[in-house]
Amino acid sequence: MSPDERHTYGRLEALATGVLAYPDGERLPCEVELRYSADDPLVVRVVLPGSRARGGSWALSRDLLSAGLTGAAGIGDVTVRPVAHEGEPLSVEIEVRGARAGDLVRFVMGHRALLTYLERSHALVPFGTEADQGAMDWELEHFLDEGGDPGEAENA
Repeated sequence: MSPDERHTYGRLEALATGVLAYPDGERLPCEVELRYSADDPLVVRVVLPGSRARGGSWALSRDLLSAGLTGAAGIGDVTVRPVAHEGEPLSVEIEVRGARAGDLVRFVMGHRALLTYLERSHALVPFGTEADQGAMDWELEHFLDEGGDPGEAENA
């Protein structure tokens, strides 16, 4: 974890060093920016600033990232897994497939950095209390409002 970590009330941001791995085998060092907010407690925003990765910003499940610290986690578009190479510190590989066929971004960051970050996010919003933050109620209300007046269905 970098000294560039910022923590304001209900928010946690950190910058870690990582490696961006392209499908053609090219590997480039990169910065991985992690953003967490108690306003959206289920999600960690991961940003690869200045990368040529398409859509260099993703909203990833905090639970998925946590599960990927100890074993392969995720199916479909996002997978997370620990990676061990002899003589190197443990790392975590995050793979994100895009909406279009062939879009794939894979980046690797330090296991300790991600673990520390997630521990700090759980200090802000403990595991299992995310629903208590009110964000889910707001999102559900917003979703239902987009479909029209909820009272319309009752009157039909």
